[in-house]
Formats: sequence, C-alpha cells, structure tokens
Amino acid sequence: MSFGIFKIFNALLVVVAAGVLLLFTRGNETETLQQVEPCGEPLTFQVGNIDDRFQISEEELAQMLQNISEIWSEAAGKTVMKFSDDGEILVNLVYDNQQQMTDSERQFRDRLRHEEHQISRLESEYERMNDRFDEKTSRYKNDSAELQQQIDEMNEWVNEQNSAGGFYEHELEKFKERKNEINEKTARLNNRAVSLKAEAGELNRFLDEINKKIKHKNNLVKEYNQTFSGVQRFTQGTYEWRGDDRWINVFQFSDHRELKLVIAHEMGHAIGIDHVSNPESVMHHLMGNQIGPNLQLSDEDIAALNNICGTGNN
Repeated sequence: MSFGIFKIFNALLVVVAAGVLLLFTRGNETETLQQVEPCGEPLTFQVGNIDDRFQISEEELAQMLQNISEIWSEAAGKTVMKFSDDGEILVNLVYDNQQQMTDSERQFRDRLRHEEHQISRLESEYERMNDRFDEKTSRYKNDSAELQQQIDEMNEWVNEQNSAGGFYEHELEKFKERKNEINEKTARLNNRAVSLKAEAGELNRFLDEINKKIKHKNNLVKEYNQTFSGVQRFTQGTYEWRGDDRWINVFQFSDHRELKLVIAHEMGHAIGIDHVSNPESVMHHLMGNQIGPNLQLSDEDIAALNNICGTGNN
C-alpha cells in the first residue's frame, strides 16, 4: 500500500552580501597641523556625546580610547596620545541614517537566522516523524507478506484436502481455527493501514507547513537583497575642528571591533597621519581587510607614524 508521502523541495535562495564601501575621511586639518608640533605633546582624547541607540556606555568608550592610545604610543616608542577626562579632542558617537541602515540590516539578518532556525527545527522533526512512519510502514509490509503467505499455505492445504475427498471433522475444526486466526490478523492489519494513512496525511500537512515557511523565508531573502544589496558609500568617521575645538565623529559601525578600528583611524588623522596604500592598514582609506580579533597596526601604519613623530621603537 502506498501512503503518498511527498519530498521536501528546499531550494533556498542565497543571500547576496551588500556591496558596501566603508570610507574613512579626515576633516580640513592642514592649518592645525602646521600650527602644532607633531608628537610634541601627547594628544588627549575624552568621551563626548554618545547617542543612546548605540548601546555603548561612557566607561566602555573610555576604555577603548585608552587602549587605542596605548597601541599608537607603543608603536611610536613614547606616549603620543592618551585618554583624559578633560581631553582636548572629543570622541562623539553620532547616530544617523548610515547607522540606521546598518542596524536595519543586522535586524533583518537576525530575522533570517530565526527563520532558518525554525525551518531547520521543523525539518529535523519531520525527519524524525518520517523515520518512525517508515519503520511502521516496513513492519506493516512484512506482516502483510507473512499473512499472505499464511493465506496461500492454507489455500494450498484446503485444495489438497478437497482433492483427497474432503475434510474429516477434526480437520474441519483445524480449518476454522486457521481461518479465524487469519481473519483476526487481517482485521488488525486493516486497522494499521487506516492508522498509517491518517499518519501519512499528518506528515503531508506538516510538510506543507515547512514548505510554506521555506517560501516565506525565500521571500524575505529577496526583500533583503532588494533592500541591502548594491554599493553604498558610507563615511564611518571624521576628524574635524572649528577654531580651537577638535573632535572625532563616528557615524556607523557594526560591532565594537569595527568601532575600535574607526576611532583608531581617526586618531591617526588627529596626530597627522594621512592614508596609506596597504588595505590591511588601520590608515587605509577603505575598511574591509583590517577587521580581526585584535586591533593591530601594519608596518605601513607604523612607518607613517614614525615619519610624523620622528621616532619609533624599531
């Protein structure tokens, strides 16, 4: 007996990663750099305004500024910058449409991961149910085959008895016993067939729900690709000043590691370093190849720093 179990066609779409150019910029600082002797006195940085939507505390940002200052200073072989509660350069986290786009993409990705998790959980449950159904179906087929063999053997015995002239009374009783046994087994198998058919219907309905969720998830993937794919030019941070006031504004970052890189880049501008060509350098004009578990200056970063400060630990 066939119970009509269908297969899952899980042709998931591929999420296309957004082609984002994350740019570092520097403000118009030429006049200031000409007036201040590079590395003559340590630059001091303090925590400025933090938009609450960034979900980072003043203490966390202060610790980050101190750590970045130590990295640059260690490369220079002397203290060239440090954190101070009354530092001369403010570091502000300014929430704008760039960060809103980043947060929206992160939330959408979380939503997609949630949908994938649900689908994976349902598919695992379906596989478990289907394996159990296959075991029941296999036992049903084996028991049906045994019953058919028992029926064939009884029919063969009946034909032999009829050919020999018929049944004696004790043989007739034996026939009735075998016939009742077969009838009971047939009734039980018929009940199992009804139960298996109902279980097959439940499996197919469960499978329909999975495929609906897969279709919904694929539609979300299309929406994601339409919304976040393509090239967007983001300016993640700037170093600027007006008169005696100087500040770093950070507009967009995806996590704390990226924030640390953006700040380190703008602090490099603050001390007078321009962009370098190595894509793995903190002072490269595009973000992409620098992100790692720990912030690390490249040889080009250190050479540019020593060129400004006229010193180094190498």
